[in-house]
Order: sequence, then structure tokens, then C-alpha cells
Amino acid sequence: MGSLNSKHLFFIITSLAVVTLKTFPTAFIKLGGRDTWIAMILASLIILLYVWLILMIHKKTGHYNLLDIYSKALGKWVGAFFACLFLLTILLTIFESAGAEAIVIHTGFQLLTPAWVYVAVTALSGVYIVKKGIASVTITTIIVIFFISISGIILGFLTHKYKETKHIFPILEHGMTAGFFLSTIKILGALSCVIIFIPYLDSVRDKTKLIKHSTIALLFIIQMLIFSMLGVIMTFGPERAEDLLFPKLTQTQIVSAFGFLEAGELFVMLQVVAGWFIRYVVCFFAIMELIRLSGVTIKFKEYYICSLTVVFSYFFSKNLFSMFKMLDYLLYIQLINFFVIPLLVYVLYYIRETRRAPSSSPSGER
Repeated sequence: MGSLNSKHLFFIITSLAVVTLKTFPTAFIKLGGRDTWIAMILASLIILLYVWLILMIHKKTGHYNLLDIYSKALGKWVGAFFACLFLLTILLTIFESAGAEAIVIHTGFQLLTPAWVYVAVTALSGVYIVKKGIASVTITTIIVIFFISISGIILGFLTHKYKETKHIFPILEHGMTAGFFLSTIKILGALSCVIIFIPYLDSVRDKTKLIKHSTIALLFIIQMLIFSMLGVIMTFGPERAEDLLFPKLTQTQIVSAFGFLEAGELFVMLQVVAGWFIRYVVCFFAIMELIRLSGVTIKFKEYYICSLTVVFSYFFSKNLFSMFKMLDYLLYIQLINFFVIPLLVYVLYYIRETRRAPSSSPSGER
């Protein structure tokens, strides 16, 4: 406890929300078309307000234990039930992270190597880092996010000349359609994974600048994702982009410098492999933090989660088209358990705490 600095949350938050939207933009462009980047802005603003509200409630009440907040808001048993749903959704996100990494590498780079090999390597590597403690997780996250960010900046410059602004016009040609709103909801589900950083708050030493550093992290994520989505649409156009499995990978294959340098795939490979892996590690340790906060002692808990990851991530990565269907369901599950339910719980918790506060003042005062 108390081993994190609030500045570290910048890297933890960044690792949670970027990789899904950068790897699978097709899932959102199919619904939002050329206006998907506007849906991204709308969903990002909602998430920014959501995280600010959550952290403000933490600050005003002085409580940073997620499990206690669920219990005080909903009661012991009902709170425990919804807290378990929160934990299980993190577990599903772990399976998604290991499985998605495996199938992207298998499909895009190493077709002859089975996906289960990558799942096993990811699962075992994650156990090694998590067992070393929060310092190991933090250092790994900082290094990975730094190199991913540098890679993204370089790739942005390399692909700039292939982008055409004509593909994003006319803006909102048909207004805000049902597809546009559904795309916004799915993006909101993907972005809601940032709430996984909440279990880390109890380990932050100085909590006075939580809101500031978390807001900076979210603004960094938002601009990155908006430019990434714009880049895909402006490179291919919405009609072609929605037919590509991994548009960012295809986008880098057109990169050429001096007529012979063609290594754009290396940048995406770094972003995909490192991005999914670090998300897996951060989610893995978030579960360890929740178990610690619950006071329950479970021996070999890291190995249990590792075993579950190998089994369920293999099924997630077994078939590419089944994976996209499961991803759609998972986005809605994440929206409910990472956004809708926590928002209601925190609002109810804050109302109960503010009502309880006057009653705790000395009754003899007039």
C-alpha cells in the first residue's frame, strides 16, 4: 500500500483504453461510417466527465476502496454480487487481451505458428511480472507506453502523405443516425475499461493530484484515438476501411521511403504486441488488488488466473470471425459493468454519504 505515485496513473490509464480502438476500428466504422471520429469525440467527452465524477466522489468522501463503496452503496450481499460482476468483467478483459494479441500476431505476422503458443507465452510472462509486485507492473507499463507512444508518433509522420481529407466529407451527411449512436455506445464500452485503474487508487501515496494526472492521461488518450480513427478513414475511406480486418496493419504496408524502405509493419507489431500485453498485465494486477482489498487469502491465485487465461483466451482466439462476434458482446458487457453500474453505485454511495454526514455531527449544538 502507498507504493504508487499519482503520476504513474497516467501510464496505467493509457494502457487500458487505447489498444482495442486502435486494433479493431472496423467494428466501429461499420456503424458510424465516415462520422466515426465524431462518435469518438462524443464518447470521449462522456468518459472524461465520468472519470472526473468518480474521482471527485473519491476525493470528497475520502474513501478509495472500491469494494467498500459497493458495499456501502448497495448493502453487503448485493454490493458483493455487483463487485463480483466487476471482477469477472476484468477477467473477461484479461481473456480478450491475451486472445486478441495472439490472433493478431497469428493472422497478421506468423500464420504457421498456432495462436495458443502466443496465448501461453503472454499468460506465463504476465504471471512473472505480476508476482514481482506493483513496482514491476509500473516499470513495465511505463517502458511499454513510452515506446508505443514514440512508435505512434513516427508512424503518424510516415503515413501522413497517404491520407486524404476528402474521405471525411460531408460531415454528418445523414445526421445522427441509429448507426452513429450505436457506434458511440460501442466506443463508450471500449473506453469504459479505463475504470479498471480504480483498484490501484488505494495504493497511491499522495492522492491530492489524482484528478489532475488522470485528466491529463485521458486527454492524451482522446487525442491519440481521434487522430488514429481519422487516419484510418482518411487513408482508405469508410467503405474500404470497414471491410479490412486490421486497418492499421494494412495502413502501414503502404509506407515506403526512398523507394526501398518498407518496414511500417514493425511499428504496428510493436503497438499491437506490447499494447495488448501491457493491458493484460495491468488488468491482471487489478484483480490482485481487488483480492487484497477484500481481505481474502488465496494461495497460488496468479497461477489460477494464468490457467484460466490459457483456456479461455484460446477459445477467444481460435476463430477470427467468432472473435469479432465475441468482441461485440464484450463491449456491451464492459459498458454495463464498467460504466452504467459503477456510475449508479457511486452516485448512490455519494448520496448516502452526504446524508449520513450531518447525522454524525454533535447533537448538542444549536
